[in-house]
Amino acid sequence: MTTSGRRRSTARHAPVRLEVARTAVLLRSQGHCENPACSGQPNDLTDDGCPILEVDHVQRIAEGGRDHPVQMVALCPNCHAMKERGSKRHALQAILREVAADAHRRWNGSPS
Repeated sequence: MTTSGRRRSTARHAPVRLEVARTAVLLRSQGHCENPACSGQPNDLTDDGCPILEVDHVQRIAEGGRDHPVQMVALCPNCHAMKERGSKRHALQAILREVAADAHRRWNGSPS
């Protein structure tokens, strides 16, 4: 049996995401991965000239996370994979929770 060209219809209930929150995180990151232990993000750019970064919720929305920059980080693809699937992901998530909150406070000019 082949699956070539076959499609499946599905119903999804995806959360509404705020583009303004994603944009704020990318601006705040200034084009760099926000993981303090990042070993190096790609030097390449996307077709539209942007750094290769993925905006991620430190705490998933499905688990009570907010779609707000205070709980979001910009990560290179490697750090994003480590945060989601790495053996030390729980420790990294705790670090990124603090990083997101601190970066958001600094970006907004609020005292730490």
